[in-house]
Amino acid sequence: MPSINGLPRFGLDIYSESLRINGNGSPKIKSGVVGPIKKDRGEAMDSIDLRNINAFDADGHVEEWEETFSDKYLDPEFRDRRPVVVDTGENERDYKWNIEGELFRIGGSPSSKNGVVSLEYEKMSKWRGTHESGEFHSAKHRLDVMDAEDTLISVNYPTLLLQWPLAKDPKLNQALTRSYNNWVADISSQAPDRLKWVTVICPSDPEEAAREMIRTQKMGSVGVMVLGEYNEKGLDHPDFEIIWQTANDIGMPVNVHPGTGALQAWADYPSVAEDQFLMSVVRGFKTICSSGILDRYPDVKVSFLETGCTWVDFAIEVMDFKLDSIRERIEHDALRAEHMPIVERGLPKMTPIEYIKAGRIFIGFEVDDDLLPYMINKYGTDCWVYASDIPHAHRLVDSPKHVLNRSDVPESAKEKILWHGAAKLYGFDLPAMSPSG
Repeated sequence: MPSINGLPRFGLDIYSESLRINGNGSPKIKSGVVGPIKKDRGEAMDSIDLRNINAFDADGHVEEWEETFSDKYLDPEFRDRRPVVVDTGENERDYKWNIEGELFRIGGSPSSKNGVVSLEYEKMSKWRGTHESGEFHSAKHRLDVMDAEDTLISVNYPTLLLQWPLAKDPKLNQALTRSYNNWVADISSQAPDRLKWVTVICPSDPEEAAREMIRTQKMGSVGVMVLGEYNEKGLDHPDFEIIWQTANDIGMPVNVHPGTGALQAWADYPSVAEDQFLMSVVRGFKTICSSGILDRYPDVKVSFLETGCTWVDFAIEVMDFKLDSIRERIEHDALRAEHMPIVERGLPKMTPIEYIKAGRIFIGFEVDDDLLPYMINKYGTDCWVYASDIPHAHRLVDSPKHVLNRSDVPESAKEKILWHGAAKLYGFDLPAMSPSG
């Protein structure tokens, strides 16, 4: 494959047959999803050199700030209960959210108070970029970071709202998710061809969550984020059937993201709760793949994000052991009561690998995962979705180039895992391919 500055010319190979020139001379992709590209509100930039585009980002982030819960976005009846940024007193310019007397800090949210940036954020700006980009002040601030990393599209997830519930009052918690959705939709609308976002829901009222999915899809949402579990309820709990049904009906991907969905466990079972942020994704995978959800809702695509890729084999082995045991008990008429909910809802008709090959399951990966070549060889190239994790501090800066520079990943696979999977997951039309020149 030809290269520019030592990197494969993905953009030229992928897009060369799918561009046309507008009257203003800027490129537009025929699919209608990615073009014309704008740099800010209505202000067209000359063009993006598509020869240098390396990635579709399936999982970026925004960090909530005071504007997120401002009067512009928060329902009037909850404005006197809005989250407030407070000084912790622990370090210089160190902040947390105060939500009805409870203090929260998730990742870099909050990173400022009344316009004063936290000292921690300044120290970690190498990874996070400017706080205006991290806090999603405008499309331009984020596009500057994306352009520097040769990323055409980014699908954004929250930061503070990776923890549930933020408020003990379910009505307030629902209002905060609506406020977040209103805010991220508004800023993303400044560059809708490049800035995508997913809906955040509060599952305490599944019917309200379903209504929010419908409302936000009309506003531009390309998916819904869920955590791997919510307190004692797994994702296959009967209460959540309306969420799955709605996702199936409106064609909205369900994306399982790391998060803390069982806050009470920190008080009751701290040794278990410490691992729930990442392990909830693994448990979500086992729940979805073993419960028949993908059979009952055949039009739903699901993804499992930001947990690396090395856990997949382990999760499948554990799940297969459980299901094989149930099948043997069915054969010998030896079922126990705890097996009946799974049996009554229906055992899965396919194995996880079959669901993956059928385009129903997508999985994130870390660009430096040692086992990435093995996983690509075993599960194929179409199920993997690249994630930048902008602006979180633990990410690798300019991570597409880490993939492009890996000698152990086939060149043909790099193209697929950096953009193809994200496009298929979220329903972005794939531009026509052309042979390498």
